[in-house]
Amino acid sequence: MSSMYVPGDYNCCLSEYAVDGNITTWAYPDMVCAHSSKTNIQQEWWAVDLQNVYVIKEIEIYGRTDCCGDNLSNFDVDVIMPTCPCNGWNDLTDGDVSHCHYQTSAVSPRIRITCPSNTRGRFVRIKRRDMLTLVICEVKVNRDPFSSTRQSGLLSSVAVYARGHIGNGYVGPVIETFVSQSKIQCTSVCITKSDCYAAEYGRNTTSCTMKGKCTNGTQTSLFQDNSTDVFCVL
Repeated sequence: MSSMYVPGDYNCCLSEYAVDGNITTWAYPDMVCAHSSKTNIQQEWWAVDLQNVYVIKEIEIYGRTDCCGDNLSNFDVDVIMPTCPCNGWNDLTDGDVSHCHYQTSAVSPRIRITCPSNTRGRFVRIKRRDMLTLVICEVKVNRDPFSSTRQSGLLSSVAVYARGHIGNGYVGPVIETFVSQSKIQCTSVCITKSDCYAAEYGRNTTSCTMKGKCTNGTQTSLFQDNSTDVFCVL
C-alpha cells in the first residue's frame, strides 16, 4: 500500500486487512480494513502479489458500510504483468498494465468487476485518480492458472508468455550456447528448460545463449546491447 493511516487509539489500517478473508468493516473496537493516509502528494494505491502469473477473470472489492463511502471511489483496477527483473518478476513498478475497470462512484458494500478476456498478470492494483484517502475492506480475485510449458511439459496446446527486449542483454549464468536459425527458435528452446529464465539472441552471430536467473542482487537483470535481443520466459 502506498501509505498507511495510523489512528493511535485502535487497531486499524494494515494493507493485509484487505486480504484476510474478513469482509466486515469493523470488529469493535478495531477497524479491519486497509486504510491509507491522505498525503496530498500522491495518488494512493493498494496492490496484492498473487505470487504467480494467472489469467484474471473477476475481482470483488468490498468497501466501508458504516460511513465514508467516498474512501473507495474514483479508482482504477489494473492487472500488472511484470517484465524481466533479476528478482523473478516481482517489481510492481516494472510491468505491462492491463486496465480492468474504472469506478467513479462509491463502493458500498461491494463491486464485482469482470476483466477483459485473457487478462494476465501477477499483481492486482487499485489506485485512486485523485489524492484522497483509499480504504479497502476486502479484495477477492477469481483467477485461473496461466499454463506454460514449464508447468505442463506440453509444447503445442498451452500458452507461453515471453517478453522481448530489443537491444538488451541479460545478466545471468550461461546454461548453453548454440547457433540458432531465428530468435523464435532460440526462445522456444529456453521454454523447454526449467532453469532457463532468458534467451539471448545475437543478431550478428545468430548465436543463442540460454541463461539462468541472475544472482548479482541488482534490481534489474537487463543491460543495453545493441547487437542482442533478449526474451524473458514465464
